[in-house]
Amino acid sequence: MLRWVMLGVFLLASSPVASFAEEVKLGYVDLQRALNETEDGRKAKANLKKVFDQKQKELDEQQQELKKDIDDLDKKRTLLPADKVRDKEAELQGRMQKVQQTYLRHQQDLSAKEQEATGKIFERMNRIIFKIAQAENFTMILDKTQGGIVFAKPHLDLTNDLIRRYNSGEGAEGGKPAAAAIPR
Repeated sequence: MLRWVMLGVFLLASSPVASFAEEVKLGYVDLQRALNETEDGRKAKANLKKVFDQKQKELDEQQQELKKDIDDLDKKRTLLPADKVRDKEAELQGRMQKVQQTYLRHQQDLSAKEQEATGKIFERMNRIIFKIAQAENFTMILDKTQGGIVFAKPHLDLTNDLIRRYNSGEGAEGGKPAAAAIPR
């Protein structure tokens, strides 16, 4: 019995280990660059910029009005009674907090709109990446921006192929474009 076990161990040890291992084929994509270079990505970014600019203009107007009122109070501070100055300062402090809350609300709103607009694009890109991986037998495809890739040989970069396939319409569900208008 011990002979058979020893023979089995010998045969296993003498067989090449590579026969048990699968060939590893790696690739990577730069999803942010792909987003910026696809037609839908450019449209989504342009729409987001319009919304951002509108919200920034609103905030700038509120801040300018508040600054003007603070400057006005500073000029009149010595002429007004102390209780009026305290009331005006309290009012200005409340307005400043509202401006800050508006800023935070706009940031959250813009973040949600960006995720909504780019989420559909990234889903479609992931479908294309999956097709590339299956067709070319990739073991793993990493995102350059999220994967912490410091160096990789350029021939492993699949970003151009992803952009080309995306812009040609591959991966779209029912032929619909992925980028929708950004809701206000």
